[in-house]
Amino acid sequence: MMVTRVDTKKLHSIGEAAEICHVSRKTLRFYEELGLLVPDYVSPKNGYRYYSEDTVMLIPVLKYYKQIGFRLQEMTKVSNTTNYFYHQRNFLNKLDQLKKEEERIQNCHESVSDWVGLLNEGTMAIENNITSISLKYIDRDQYYFLEQNFEYDYKKSIINIEWTNLLENSESEITGPVILGFADYKAKAAGTIQRATVTQKPVRNSKFLLPRQAFGGQMFVCMYHFGDQKDSADKYPLLEKWAKEHQYEIGPNCFERYVIDYWSTQDTNKFVTEIMIPATKM
Repeated sequence: MMVTRVDTKKLHSIGEAAEICHVSRKTLRFYEELGLLVPDYVSPKNGYRYYSEDTVMLIPVLKYYKQIGFRLQEMTKVSNTTNYFYHQRNFLNKLDQLKKEEERIQNCHESVSDWVGLLNEGTMAIENNITSISLKYIDRDQYYFLEQNFEYDYKKSIINIEWTNLLENSESEITGPVILGFADYKAKAAGTIQRATVTQKPVRNSKFLLPRQAFGGQMFVCMYHFGDQKDSADKYPLLEKWAKEHQYEIGPNCFERYVIDYWSTQDTNKFVTEIMIPATKM
C-alpha cells in the first residue's frame, strides 16, 4: 500500500492556528466536530491536526459570522461553497431573524420599563402618602380588552388566566398595568357590579390580532387607594364629593388602575390602586 508523505512544515499545527487567530484549541476541535473547519492533515501516528494557510484563513470568516449573529449550526456551508448567492440568501434570512429578535427585545424593554415605572409610582405614592384627589388628562390610545363576569375576586381578575390565555393564543403582547373598567361607579362602590372589562395596552410590536377599544382622551378625577382592593369602596364617595365641590360631572363609568398588585407582591398592605372616574366640567 502506498503512503502519501505530507510535509507538515508547510502546515500549521492546531496550536499555531489557535494562536494566530486568537481562539482556543478546544474551539477548533469543536469547529471540526460540526464540520465547519476540517484539518488538512491528521497524523495517523499521534492524531495531531494540521491546517493549511487557506484553512486557517477560514477562522476569521467563522468568527465574523458569529459576531453578526449566526449560530454555529448555521455556518455549515460557509467553508465549502463557491457561490456568493449562498451568502446573500444566508444574510437575507439572518436579517429576517434579527428583525424579529429586535422586535422581541424592544417589546421586552418596553414591558420591563413600564413595570419599573409602576413600581416607582407606587413606591413614591406610599412614601409621600399621596391621598389627595387630582384631576388629570389621559391621552387617548387603543387597548386590548375583554368583558368578563366580576365577583370582587381581585386576584382572579388581575392574575387573569382567561385574559392571559387569550393574549397568548392570539400572539398579542401587552404592557403596563391591568385596568378594570366598570359601567357604573356607584354600583362598583356598593359591591353590586357584576361585569368588568379588563383592559391593557399593547406593546409597540404586537401583532394586533385582537380587537381594541379606545381608552382616555378625556379628564379623570383620580385618587390612590393603598392596601387591599376590597377596601377601596370608601374612596368613591370622596371622589363624588370633590367633583360636586369643584363643579364636575363624573361617571357613570369608572376604572381601577392597579399600580402595585398581585403581579408584584402578595402583601396586600403594599398594594396601590388608582381609582379613575371620567369627569366633565359643568
